[in-house]
Amino acid sequence: MNSSQETKSIKKCEHCQNWTDGEKAFCIHCGEILDRKYREERAQLEIEQKEGTPLMKWVKLKQSNDSKFWYFAEKAMQSGQAVMVVFFVIIITILAIMPG
Repeated sequence: MNSSQETKSIKKCEHCQNWTDGEKAFCIHCGEILDRKYREERAQLEIEQKEGTPLMKWVKLKQSNDSKFWYFAEKAMQSGQAVMVVFFVIIITILAIMPG
């Protein structure tokens, strides 16, 4: 194996400044992500996950940050959704258990 092939597989970690295997996604010394593009995509994904799904964005009341009334209205709506899900799970379970 020549030296150019060896240098392609070795990379200096941006975080701990140790030399590590450049083919891996994470540094073997500090565990940080090596690929800058992957890190940026992962940061964007974490931001999207904090914001929630489109359904949760729709359910979230914009005024809930302004007053306690809207905060409790939002929580009541979310509780109602949870109760509805439990109700459907119980109905589906009963139908699945019934013979015939």
